[in-house]
Amino acid sequence: MFYVALHAAWMILAVAVGTVAGYMGLVRATQAERPAGGQGGRSLLPGRFLLRPHVNFGSAYYLMLYVGLIFGWVMHEYLLDGRVLPASVLRWHIALAGAIAVLIGLAWILGAGLVRRPAPEMRARPRLHMVLNFTACGLVAVQIALAVYYVWIWPATV
Repeated sequence: MFYVALHAAWMILAVAVGTVAGYMGLVRATQAERPAGGQGGRSLLPGRFLLRPHVNFGSAYYLMLYVGLIFGWVMHEYLLDGRVLPASVLRWHIALAGAIAVLIGLAWILGAGLVRRPAPEMRARPRLHMVLNFTACGLVAVQIALAVYYVWIWPATV
């Protein structure tokens, strides 16, 4: 059970790091556009958008999620004596992990492209980057809920 708790703690820490990057991105997304172009004006949210910390926190989040996904697989295949999740729930957990990996991979590619070549007037790339990230975050929340219920709550009721 140590490995399961380690995996859970790591993924929750990744979500915390991702939340910081996501908030920075929301600050940027809610900035009023300046008529002359360039950086946006003030945001409705407190704080200021700074690109370098957003990129650093975002990259750390992506790396942490991938490390957590890989560790989850290694843990399941090699470190655990038996199944922790019921077979049907495990299939969902694996499918959601795959979907999250694809979503954050695409978001990471888009984000890296935005750092190299910022979006002009058309805001489709930053919006797609945000949608991919928040969709992945929603799936991570489902993963956490599944794991909490089936690893810690459900066994206590059986």
